[in-house]
Amino acid sequence: MNKQTIDLADRVVAKHQLESIEGVMRLIPKYMCHVLQECDVFRTYPQSLVKLTFPESEWSYYIERYGQVRDEVIPNIGVDGYLEAMLAYTSNGRLPCFCSETSDVAGILANRVLGKEVYALRNIFVNYLVLPQRWHCINCVEWNGRIRYFDSSAYAQVLNPQSRKVVAPDELEGFDASDIKESLIKSKRWLQKDPYARTVNLQDGKVIDSFYPSPIDGKPVDEYLRTFG
Repeated sequence: MNKQTIDLADRVVAKHQLESIEGVMRLIPKYMCHVLQECDVFRTYPQSLVKLTFPESEWSYYIERYGQVRDEVIPNIGVDGYLEAMLAYTSNGRLPCFCSETSDVAGILANRVLGKEVYALRNIFVNYLVLPQRWHCINCVEWNGRIRYFDSSAYAQVLNPQSRKVVAPDELEGFDASDIKESLIKSKRWLQKDPYARTVNLQDGKVIDSFYPSPIDGKPVDEYLRTFG
């Protein structure tokens, strides 16, 4: 984190009187809109849904719209852009994002609130979302000798692993996005196995990811684990 980002985060914490992970979680959806959690807001529907929902004459429009938001709009906002929006006295509306962006912003804010290292676990599979691949990003922190997982992007809908139905988060029994049970995260698929088995463990109060730095050629060193603090 650079000095400008830290300053912005500290100002957000002060303005919104953030004191906990739960406070950070409540703040983020007020300013950030996950474009797959709430497809209707920016009319960003994945291609599979487009072909099930709209007439064929409209497919190209929606496919192009989603690609534009994914490839041009979101990458150009950046972490500082989301933090600056949280400081605006007059809201210009929520900004589009994916889980990668919410995990970065939540990680920075939680670090400033807690005064300890907070992590973003990236490119994982979880049991409470519909995921064709390991595309998800969540946060975690050492918490009383364990890893506490939290997900600021799972605020509108989640998957019930038993019924395989999409429901509101408060309708999934035992689900708390600010402190997610390991059973809702971990499975045989949750971490990569190539080029070797990825592991995430707690050692001496720190979260250690065997994929940090990234072992994949051409990927950033923090492609799989980011540390804030």
